[in-house]
Amino acid sequence: MGLTSFARVWEAFDLGRGAGDVRGTPDDGTEGDMSELHWTQVDGVTTVWAESQGPLCCGLLFRAGRCDETLATSGRTHLIEHMALATIPDVERRHEGFVGALTTGFATMGRPEEVATYLGRVCDALAALPSERLEAEKSVLEAEAATRSPEVIGELLAWRYGAAGYGLIGMPELGIASATLDELQTYSAQRFTRENAVLWLSGPPPAGLRLPLPQGVRLPAPPLAPVLSTLPCWFTTDELGGVAVGATVPREPAVSLFCEIVNRRLRERLRTERAVSYSPDVGYEPLDAETGHVILYADSGEERRAELVSAFADVLTGLDEVDDAEVETARKVLLDGWTGPLAPPPDVLVLQELERAALDWIAGRAFEPMAAAAAEVAAVTTAEVVAFGELALGNALFALSSDVDPAPCMGVRAPLSHEAPVEGREAASADAPVVADRLVVGRDGVTVRGPDGLHATVRYAQLEAALSFRDGGVCLVGRDGTWLVIEPTLWRDGQRFCREIRECVPVRLLLDQGSRPAEAIPRPETTALQRLLFRLSGS
Repeated sequence: MGLTSFARVWEAFDLGRGAGDVRGTPDDGTEGDMSELHWTQVDGVTTVWAESQGPLCCGLLFRAGRCDETLATSGRTHLIEHMALATIPDVERRHEGFVGALTTGFATMGRPEEVATYLGRVCDALAALPSERLEAEKSVLEAEAATRSPEVIGELLAWRYGAAGYGLIGMPELGIASATLDELQTYSAQRFTRENAVLWLSGPPPAGLRLPLPQGVRLPAPPLAPVLSTLPCWFTTDELGGVAVGATVPREPAVSLFCEIVNRRLRERLRTERAVSYSPDVGYEPLDAETGHVILYADSGEERRAELVSAFADVLTGLDEVDDAEVETARKVLLDGWTGPLAPPPDVLVLQELERAALDWIAGRAFEPMAAAAAEVAAVTTAEVVAFGELALGNALFALSSDVDPAPCMGVRAPLSHEAPVEGREAASADAPVVADRLVVGRDGVTVRGPDGLHATVRYAQLEAALSFRDGGVCLVGRDGTWLVIEPTLWRDGQRFCREIRECVPVRLLLDQGSRPAEAIPRPETTALQRLLFRLSGS
């Protein structure tokens, strides 16, 4: 299941507040003074609730997400979430689950007794995952993955953080197929515990509510570990349909004003004035207690892609000039929508506060009521917005189509690989001498080197996963996010080299991908005659 309103609310209303003040965020479950929010505990689970009209809504959140996995086990949290929900009938389609970077959540709405029953059954299922649903839910997730389109946010995070931690958001869920029930149950017992959970409710806890979760520990968010050493920089992808940039920024009040100003400029310049983009957009996603990720995107047709990149860059470089009037306009839009005449109805605001409070608890961050957060935004100066923009663009990572040139403000090309080339035995391309690439297989890793000096290298010490195909092909994925595909059909003596590579991979990282159809196995692009003529020509 995809992201629910939890993530969208956090993104829309996160205001970048500092994490140093812990007032009103009781880690011990005692009640704190948090406006209309009440903190308590239910069976050892931190619980936050507030009075609201309508059916009782709830969200049971765990500090367990994609960032806690490895590439070889990725997707198993998603599988656990699916298996738990598969035990609970949902004719009215009121139940929902999601897995994000830091969080796994289960939500529903209904009468108090229905909510209590749902939450109890979720906890029971997490403690004893249904074995009869293992293979079925694997198939469901396979179908879900087949329909999922590439997301620019995932690509930006994968290039920034590699094939671990937050970079896994942009990686396929490779660990689902090989997961066993025992492995899943062990992982569930470690992550889905009462100390590692928070429950929010739009009313007092129902009578008879029980949350039978095992004892554990509250887990912190994993550290941010970027692999890029030089920023700003750019990479190419032909899945984008436009241009995008991501930047990691501190979670402070200026972020909301910055995003509003950039969004208005992109729409005015790219859509209204230049008519080069249909839906330019700005997004924001918290990563941990102190850091967020700002994403700017604009689409276009292929024939105007170069013009789009130029206009996009002009908007970004112009952010060093922001006047007071522009800031005040953006501020009015934000405050009107948060606490002013355009704010949601009170009951909706209560739900938003509850969701934000629970997600801040997950991130280990101080919660701040919307009114206080709005007051902080009201105090942000124009100079602070400009400084925030300079900081964001200084660590920007751009995604471009391969058919356009980067603008000067986009910096250098991101390296295809962050590891130095290995030394070892070399193999020529099956298309040599037409193709001059070389495969180098060493004792500590593998390199594919091109004649232009570019190379891709994965060292076994930094290996996150290896995909193995029955026809002999192998794909190594390094910690830095390098995907190195070695096809035996494309190298001289390729089967022997691929066999030697597989023998160097730890069993726990070797993921069997089964057989491929014949048409999926690549073949040399040249004929023997073409290679002979190339040699005779002396090229």
